[in-house]
Amino acid sequence: MSYVPSPYRPLLLKPGARQFALAGLLARLPISTFNISAMLMIQLQYDRWEIAGRVVAVGVGVWALQTLPTARWVDRKGQRMMIPLTVLFVVGTTILIATAMTRGPEPLLWLGIAIASLSGPLGSLTRARWSHILDNDDDIHTAFSLEGAFDEVLFVAGPAVVTALAYSVHPASGLVLAAIGMVAGITLLLAQRDTEPPAHAEGDSGGLGFKVPPAIISVAAVAVALGAMFGALDISTVAFAKELGHESWAGLVIGVISSGSFLGGLAYGARRWRTPLWKRLVIASVALAAGFVVLANMPNLWLYTAFGFIAGMAIAPLITSQDSVAQRVVKQSQLTEGMAWLRIGLGAGVALGSWLSGRFIDQSGHGAGLQVMAWSAVVIAILAIAGSPWVRRDTEAADRRRGVEREPGDTLPPAEAHGEQPPIPPIV
Repeated sequence: MSYVPSPYRPLLLKPGARQFALAGLLARLPISTFNISAMLMIQLQYDRWEIAGRVVAVGVGVWALQTLPTARWVDRKGQRMMIPLTVLFVVGTTILIATAMTRGPEPLLWLGIAIASLSGPLGSLTRARWSHILDNDDDIHTAFSLEGAFDEVLFVAGPAVVTALAYSVHPASGLVLAAIGMVAGITLLLAQRDTEPPAHAEGDSGGLGFKVPPAIISVAAVAVALGAMFGALDISTVAFAKELGHESWAGLVIGVISSGSFLGGLAYGARRWRTPLWKRLVIASVALAAGFVVLANMPNLWLYTAFGFIAGMAIAPLITSQDSVAQRVVKQSQLTEGMAWLRIGLGAGVALGSWLSGRFIDQSGHGAGLQVMAWSAVVIAILAIAGSPWVRRDTEAADRRRGVEREPGDTLPPAEAHGEQPPIPPIV
């Protein structure tokens, strides 16, 4: 891309910023490549989409459960706690590959993917560093939007590489790539001590417990449907291309969708929005639903790819809006936990979408999987609209608690500017 929006340039010129941004990008390579690589390897070895979807569902479920405790652990002890988590990821990946290559029993696949899914808060590491080196809310908003755009590239475009590798090199090559990326990224990231944020003591923050704001519950429900859409998108796109005899093109198709999401994320982050947050959440949800319903009914792979670019432009703005809700309605000391509710919802949705679409594809072909994607997108819009009163109430109450007096149409307050704690992206 020849044009880089000017708000992002000064941030990347900060001492150490480009170095930790690149290292973080490598470290969170598994966010996009791990699950789809496991799915492709298992389908190629066992010739069953349902088994692949079931194993991936187990992995995402474990990932969702570990999200909150590992995030708290790394916050309290420091980012060097990622070393044992990285070791677990490599061990689990090795078990998964060894079992699949020998066509071992499915429970061993579950064991391997469960251990590998104890990967820690990969997406929060660089965001924590941005929060540490920046002291301006607008700068942090821009930095987090840039990271969000990178995340979209990773968890939607990563399959472009690993799909081609799985079909043209070796079924396990995508998993090997994910492991190499994480080990290299964590090594480079931890070597940069100047930008590493300090550890937080155990007593520095109180958890939410069961006092979860209704706005968080609302966007977490939207995240479940969004995750189901993502799970169905990946597996159905691969099945679509494979049925046409162009399985190696599947990653490229998903990469085009990713480029739309990337550009949408950059544009969304570069602008200071005057529209209230709850309205932006609803608008992004409806746009996403409309785009992916149309996408599910494209008659051929060429139109599917072209329209996928357009539909994908709503992905990053929706996720960023969801993150903004959490960042706005909970205390700074509770934000890791608040964000974890969204990622748990997203992870649960991916597990559900992968399993359902895999089962229906085995029975009726790729079109059935695309319908899972379409209906998940419709549910996204329904849940966003239904939950908007709670989102509006809680975000406006947060403004009042922070002493923000804002008339409709004013610019967003600093509290929403992604400036308190880093979000934790999905491991899709």
